[in-house]
Amino acid sequence: MNRCTVLLLACTALVACNKDGGGAPEGQVAATVDGKEITASEVRMELGEAGTDPQDAAAQQPAALRAVINRKLLAEAAEEKGLDKTPQGAMMLQKARELALIQMLQGTIVGAAPKVGPGQATDYVRDHPELFAQRRVALLEQIQAPQISAAVVKQMEPIETMDGIVALLEANKVPFRRGNGALDPLQVEPEVYKKVVALGENKVFITPAQGGVQISRITGYKDAPLTGEEAQRAAQAVLSQRQTVGQVRSQFDAIIKEGQKDVKINAAFQPKNAGKAAGAPKAAAN
Repeated sequence: MNRCTVLLLACTALVACNKDGGGAPEGQVAATVDGKEITASEVRMELGEAGTDPQDAAAQQPAALRAVINRKLLAEAAEEKGLDKTPQGAMMLQKARELALIQMLQGTIVGAAPKVGPGQATDYVRDHPELFAQRRVALLEQIQAPQISAAVVKQMEPIETMDGIVALLEANKVPFRRGNGALDPLQVEPEVYKKVVALGENKVFITPAQGGVQISRITGYKDAPLTGEEAQRAAQAVLSQRQTVGQVRSQFDAIIKEGQKDVKINAAFQPKNAGKAAGAPKAAAN
């Protein structure tokens, strides 16, 4: 066989490979990456809640697929560098696996939780007029400081005005941004709402936010009553959320409590006061 024949055969083989593998994927295969299939199910999972609405799903599907493709390309590059074989890589992959399993367990618990009935929602609306017929939303002036030290946060505690907070942040060169927000009694725990409202207007309060803190003060209120079907839907949403959170917390606590029986901890990792008898509670400072 001469050189020309060998080259001709090689080119023919290359053309044949391209012909077999170069066509666009069809059916339930959304794309291929280096010959590995990305299924339509993977794209739907990437879409999350957006996938429940056909129109939203159709509009966002290309971006979701691109996200899956990019993730696979980057993960493949990491594997080629052997990063998944390093001690840190192995620990990170194990943690990711555990978090995914916990998320699936949570989904199973939520899916099995009993549904809130219309009667329960009706009773809740009747018994909590402050959340529905008499609902008032607190209007807020807010400052967000995503990067702030614990020392500066401590210095904020005695300050009661926004001007005082701003002066402190500027003196410590802490970056911040100002804006407006609202505190809806339907979107926070009732006790939290009561405590904030009890502060009165203009008194500042601090909450964790975006890795830093958010400083807020009430500037006024807006009446926002909910009645009829709107109140019924809101009540069902609130009750469903509380019920599923309660179910998940209860079952997670039970699993952890049962599993603790087989846990043994190195003494060096025990709390410093572990094993010591708890003393009498200290009197509150005057």
